[in-house]
Amino acid sequence: MGGKIWFIAMVIIALGLGLYLYSSGAFVNGLKSFNSLISASSTFSFFDLNSSTVAHGPSAPIGPPPPDQHAIAPSSVAPTINPADIPAGYTLAQISPYFHEVLFGTVSAGTIYYYGTITLNTYLNANATGTIDVTGWHIKSTDGDEYIPKAVNLYDPTGLAPASDINVKNGDTVYLYSSSAPFNLRLNECIGYAAHVANFIPALPQSCPYVDRSQIRSFSSACQNYLLSINGCQTPNMFSSQVPNSDSACMNYLENNFNYRSCFGAHNTDANFLSNQIWVWTGSNIIDPYNGTILLLDKNGLLVDESTY
Repeated sequence: MGGKIWFIAMVIIALGLGLYLYSSGAFVNGLKSFNSLISASSTFSFFDLNSSTVAHGPSAPIGPPPPDQHAIAPSSVAPTINPADIPAGYTLAQISPYFHEVLFGTVSAGTIYYYGTITLNTYLNANATGTIDVTGWHIKSTDGDEYIPKAVNLYDPTGLAPASDINVKNGDTVYLYSSSAPFNLRLNECIGYAAHVANFIPALPQSCPYVDRSQIRSFSSACQNYLLSINGCQTPNMFSSQVPNSDSACMNYLENNFNYRSCFGAHNTDANFLSNQIWVWTGSNIIDPYNGTILLLDKNGLLVDESTY
């Protein structure tokens, strides 16, 4: 009987103590602290500890910070010109966007007996598919200066094609001669025939297309032999003893197929009709016969290339 009374007394004391703790808030706060501790420790795991992105809490990752959405990509601000390539005495602000995309090749002084020559070689970016307009660019030397003029890009049979700005593509070469000629032009497969109607110094290349054998099979053997003996852009001799007067078809072919008009009509759609050479005559020599420095400047006066000769 005494044990039961003791048990009942202990229960009453425990309930009273619990009621006191609950009413004071101590129990609830302790429970919240315990839950927070459990929640924080649950963010760690075996896999987190073996990862390069282990967290020190829900919002504090280790490693580089997330990228700035307003930052400029490094590739867009990287210089396109190596500072080591900038010639002495120049700053980056004085360098053309076309720096070393067009370079001096031959720089040869003329004499009283021979013309001078300057060549410009084009080396565009490997992925470039466009062109660069070099008309108006300034070539400056210790002995003078000159500007790159316009040229006829596609010389047509009428001879009336207007000159236009020289637009060079990758692999093109501009030849500037101190001599004179009727007009500046881009060479093509048939341009050698133009030498028969105008005087060019130096002479135009004589490398016109060969005779198409399929078109002359019906001619006499003597005629075929003569046609195949004609080299380059040569004009045939209609009075040659090798030409059979009795072969009217042969005579007609000779008369109508060895000139610029017929060559242009037959070949102007060829993929390689236009050459990668543009010939320009300046009529003046700015190259010192001994030595000097020559500059190539773009339309804004910025340096494209410099050469010492």
